[in-house]
Amino acid sequence: GPVGGSILAVKELSRPIIEAGLDEKRWPSRQLSGLIDRWKNKAQLPDNVPKGESFAFGDGRGAELYARYQAELKQLNAADFGDLLLHNITILSQHADLAEEYRRRFRYILVDEYQDTNVAQYLWLRLLAARHRNICCVGDDDQSIYAWRGANPENLSQMSQDYPALSIIKLEQNYRCSNRVLRAANHLIAHNPHEHLKTLWSDAADGERIRVWECRDSEHEAEKVAAEIQFI
Repeated sequence: GPVGGSILAVKELSRPIIEAGLDEKRWPSRQLSGLIDRWKNKAQLPDNVPKGESFAFGDGRGAELYARYQAELKQLNAADFGDLLLHNITILSQHADLAEEYRRRFRYILVDEYQDTNVAQYLWLRLLAARHRNICCVGDDDQSIYAWRGANPENLSQMSQDYPALSIIKLEQNYRCSNRVLRAANHLIAHNPHEHLKTLWSDAADGERIRVWECRDSEHEAEKVAAEIQFI
């Protein structure tokens, strides 16, 4: 779920904060909602939130307020966005009969943009694929852009440990860009830490020379792109 949580999360967190005797102006519910969303993305329940992270809110009461919030949701028979995965992990982990039923239904699993999965999604997928182990993941650690939303590109490297018979197929040929662009991309991404090295290439010609623009901000960048398109 997006950092900041749902409207429900922000609304229902106000009461536990006030009941705990905390100043809501100093410790706003939206801040706690973001922390809880991060913990849920990592599949952390209130009783296994690291102590250091619990101190990020309410002078060490973050995990306690997380527990109060979960109790509030349960009383309302409600769930927030993070719970949609978190509850599934709990159910599949604790109820072997249900886990086997869903493993029977989903014999083959394909996951796209795997570099943008979070820890909770990774654990859920591992539970679903535990019986047949027929899982195919398409991803690129150089394209992971959602770390701020809990994405964990290390899930890619974990695949070889969870599935020792894993086959790796590198899709290095590019059908969209010129070779000049791909050489520049290879040069830049070579500085990234890699689990699986790759070299992008294309049958296309070199194409136009690369130009570098310096922009003040995103709006200035959009203006320059629009102006360039206008004169094509």
